[in-house]
Amino acid sequence: MVTTIALPKLDGLQPTPHSTLLKLVEEAGELSRAILQLGQKPDDPTLLAEVVGELLDVAQTCVTMIFVMEEMQGVYIDPLIDAHLEKLDAKGYAFDHALSYAIFTKGRFKYMALPQLELPEVDLLRTVCKIQEELGELTQFLGKRQGASGETADLSDLEAAHGCALELLDVAQCCFTMMYILAARYQVDLKQAVERHVRKLCRKGYCRL
Repeated sequence: MVTTIALPKLDGLQPTPHSTLLKLVEEAGELSRAILQLGQKPDDPTLLAEVVGELLDVAQTCVTMIFVMEEMQGVYIDPLIDAHLEKLDAKGYAFDHALSYAIFTKGRFKYMALPQLELPEVDLLRTVCKIQEELGELTQFLGKRQGASGETADLSDLEAAHGCALELLDVAQCCFTMMYILAARYQVDLKQAVERHVRKLCRKGYCRL
């Protein structure tokens, strides 16, 4: 099991906030399907691996957009992660503060790492529900709070972008937390899963090893 999951910046993609929302809805649907299939055969390691792969896809969609927002919209990641960690502390979530949760470079990749939260009561169903809740909040920043349907906008473009980025971090955190729990409960090899995930991204032309 790895100490910290970290997902890479993808140079081969340039998503927008709205395309990211669509992609997240798609990936969340695929995650739900994988979880339902695992529920029918809970002892099938192939189905468990598929769930982990879908969790990585949801988290990667969020991480990719946050990197793009840093480059294109001035939403800086380090203070964003600091705000995210402060929110986790305020909610009473326990995690190892000695580890580094930020961005770092390794080889060709620029990575983002988020903490392992100590939430033993969380399961896959709660994770899916929490992801849907966070997607609803993300949609508010992209729509209603910017007056997309004729409402009075109450946020500037930069404020809305910052709010979107925080919601994307929340979605990614849901996925990271569940992956750590699966690793602890079922001895899932997260290092191997992340390596497999990155190789898939490279095959699709989204990044290079």
